[in-house]
Amino acid sequence: MKKLFFAFCCILLISAGRAQEISFTAQTMPDRVSFAQPFDASFEIAYTPGYILELDRDELPEGFELTRSEKRPLSPGTAAYDVTLMPFTLGPSTFTVTFLLKDQEGGRTLAQASSDTKTLSVQPVQYFKEKTLRDIRPPYIPSNRLIWLLCALVLALIVYFARRWWRDVREDRALLRAERDTRPADIIALSKIQILLQSGLWEKAEYKLFYSELDAILREYFWRRFGLDVSSDTSAELLRRARNVKELGPLLAALKEYVQSSDLVKFARLIPPAELMRRDVHNVQTLVKQTAPRPAETKEEK
Repeated sequence: MKKLFFAFCCILLISAGRAQEISFTAQTMPDRVSFAQPFDASFEIAYTPGYILELDRDELPEGFELTRSEKRPLSPGTAAYDVTLMPFTLGPSTFTVTFLLKDQEGGRTLAQASSDTKTLSVQPVQYFKEKTLRDIRPPYIPSNRLIWLLCALVLALIVYFARRWWRDVREDRALLRAERDTRPADIIALSKIQILLQSGLWEKAEYKLFYSELDAILREYFWRRFGLDVSSDTSAELLRRARNVKELGPLLAALKEYVQSSDLVKFARLIPPAELMRRDVHNVQTLVKQTAPRPAETKEEK
C-alpha cells in the first residue's frame, strides 16, 4: 500500500513539474530595421499541453510598439507566435519578449520564459539625399474655433475702417458746406444752436446725439472764429488750446464746466436733467456772444 501511494505521489510531482515547462525553440528577427517602419518577428515556443500560452505585452521593451500578434499552433506541445512591431528609437536597441504559461482559467501564471536578447540597429528613414535625419514637427492645422475667431477679427476691422471712412467723408462734406457759408462765425453758431433746440432731439431723449451736435457747433465756431482746428481733439486738448486764446480767458471756467458735462453724457451715458441742458446751452451761447468780433466804429460814432 505504501508503495502504491509513493508511486502516485511521484506521478503527481512529475505532472506538476511538466505543467510548468516552457521554453523557446527558435526565434527569427532582422538585424536592422527602419525608424517608425513595421517589421516582423517570429518565435517558436514549446510548452506543456493543456495550458494557455500568452505573450506578456507589459514586458515589451520601451521604444517598440506592438501592432500585430498572431498565434499558430504547430503541435499539441508547440506553437509559433508571429508579431509585427514598430520601432520609435534610433541607434542600437536590445529586444526581448516574454511568454506566460497560465492555467485553463487564464488567471494564474504558472511559468514564464524570455527570448534571447537581440540587438537591433534602428536606422533613420531617408526620404531625401541628406545624410542626417531632420527633426520636423507635424503640420499645424488650426481648429475651427480659431478660424472663426480670425474671421470675426477681420470683419470687425472692416467695419471699423468703413465707419471711420464714412465719418471722414461726412466731416469733409460738412466742412465744404461750412466754407460756403459767408456769414459771421457767431451768427452761424447761434443759428445752429436754435435749429438744434427746435430739432426735437431733446424731446426724443436723444441726449447723446444732442450733445454731440452741440459739441460740433462749438468746435466749428473755434475754427471759424480763431482758426483752431479742434475737430479731432479730445476735451483735454481743446481746453489746453483754449488757454492760449486771449479772448477765451474769462470764459475758461464756463467752457470747462460745459466740456465735463458733455463728456459725461456722450461717454458715460449720463441722463442729464433739463436744467443741466439749459445751463450748457447758455454757456455755449455766452461764449459765442462774448467772443464775437465787434464791428468797427464809424467816424460819426467815434
